[in-house]
Amino acid sequence: MTKKKKRLLVVVVLAVVLVALLARPVVNLVIEWLDPGQAPLNDLFKLKKNEVALVINDEQSKEKGYEAEGEIYIPASVASTYMDQRIYVDTVESSLSYVTSGGVILAQAGEVSYQVGKETQNAKKPILQKKDDAFYVSLSFIKEHTSCYYKTYQNPKRLVIMSDRSASYTMASLTEDTRVRKGPNKKYKYFVELAKGTRVFVETDKKKENDYTAVTTQDGIAGYVPSDRLQGQKETAWKFDKEPESFTQLKTKGQVCLGWHQVTNETSSGQLPSLIQSAKAMNVISPTWYALSDNTGKFSSLANSSYVAQAHAQGKQVWGLINDFGNGIKLSKVLGVTSNRNRLVNGLVATAIQHELDGINIDFEHVTKDTAPAYLEFLRELTLKCHANDLIVSVDNYSPASYNAYYDLEEQGRIVDYVILMAYDEHYNGSEESGSVSSLPFVKEGVKNVLAKVPAERTVVALPFYTRLWKEVKGKKPHPEAYGMSGAESVVRANDASPKWDEATGQYYAEFKSSGATYKIWLEEETSLKKKLEVVKKSKTAGVAFWKLGFERAVTWTTIADAVRGW
Repeated sequence: MTKKKKRLLVVVVLAVVLVALLARPVVNLVIEWLDPGQAPLNDLFKLKKNEVALVINDEQSKEKGYEAEGEIYIPASVASTYMDQRIYVDTVESSLSYVTSGGVILAQAGEVSYQVGKETQNAKKPILQKKDDAFYVSLSFIKEHTSCYYKTYQNPKRLVIMSDRSASYTMASLTEDTRVRKGPNKKYKYFVELAKGTRVFVETDKKKENDYTAVTTQDGIAGYVPSDRLQGQKETAWKFDKEPESFTQLKTKGQVCLGWHQVTNETSSGQLPSLIQSAKAMNVISPTWYALSDNTGKFSSLANSSYVAQAHAQGKQVWGLINDFGNGIKLSKVLGVTSNRNRLVNGLVATAIQHELDGINIDFEHVTKDTAPAYLEFLRELTLKCHANDLIVSVDNYSPASYNAYYDLEEQGRIVDYVILMAYDEHYNGSEESGSVSSLPFVKEGVKNVLAKVPAERTVVALPFYTRLWKEVKGKKPHPEAYGMSGAESVVRANDASPKWDEATGQYYAEFKSSGATYKIWLEEETSLKKKLEVVKKSKTAGVAFWKLGFERAVTWTTIADAVRGW
């Protein structure tokens, strides 16, 4: 080959190489557009060293767990809210409490030893840890008790939790092997490739874009797939293998027929003989003897052993009532601090044993959303200790509504012996308008809503012996005054009013004017009470209760006796 040809060949080779080098970015761009490649999963989870991602009920949580020495720790707020609500962490005394039917588990932060009742046991790693002023619970401990679904995945480390038993999720299957991409287009990198037939969550709250649909895989990876590769979309609830543990119920003999006796001083107990003289159908009396007196778990008491003996002689059980009505009471301190809660539980059981009571009735009406977890923990620990001493536990509750859902009737119904629905105060002292204390539709709705959450054999429905007379003056908020049955009818007669049956409320209604004001009253008497009792009886609940003794008439007990006979 001549030198000229050699030089020409070198030039051609260099030109080809140069063209190839210049064309390579273009080729790569085309290839990347056609298939931009795989993205690391940590782009989605953004985990730092030793962190664990949490995907809860099909959504990635902002909170993260961490791993230490082979043990995964979950933020206490996540553990108690989504994995097991019976995990209670006292941030003041740095302890964890967990109640099972076999005893109370108590663990201190950072300690491997823990208590089960009076017995000391040891875990491999601390059950509770404190890190950066936050508390974390070991996954090993949660695993022993939880009834939720959870599963851990690697690379990156993540925990998928399913706990919502009431929610429905839209799920679908893939019609062919499909890549889950970062965005709604083929131009986006993909996280994983799923096999044909894999089921995914369809995120219906996100709009479809470019014929792509947002999905989340069952191992917690959120992204997009072509819409035409989803088939068999269906609303379905997540299936759980376990249910939360329910405590054994202590029961009265036969249906409960309870009357509350409002005791305001020591002499009030002397009213017992007259109060129960006509109340042959009543088998439980609940005197309002106890009240929280400070924020350390102490309470005042008007308990009377002679009273109990008299009631027992008449064949009636006695359930002492405790309330939270005192000024300055902070349930966050009384119930939220373990030592204070223990003092209250032990004190209540001690007084019940001392006075030979048959049960405790809890009437805490100032529970807030923030104090609800401590309240439920109190009920668990009290029930466990009461059952060890053959004491029945009952709890008074408002009619269910969205604003008081944190009282958690479902959990109460698994723990206490009787959940009592206070089917009154439909219109209460402070209402913006006049109205019935307990209309028939209000009772029906309350019973239906409670039975959707609590087993009938643990439900008691409380009805009123009282009503309210409403004074209306134009431009002012209505002013109510409470009356018993006889007192209300006396007011109506004294003002020459003529009660008329109101089909809408299932009550007699009367109205009159005096001194420039209009007075309205929806009467509670035997006819209206009978209709309410028919509703309760038809629902096959565990019984009835009445507020309060002394507001009824002797004939009222005939109506009650007729209703409960053969229940």
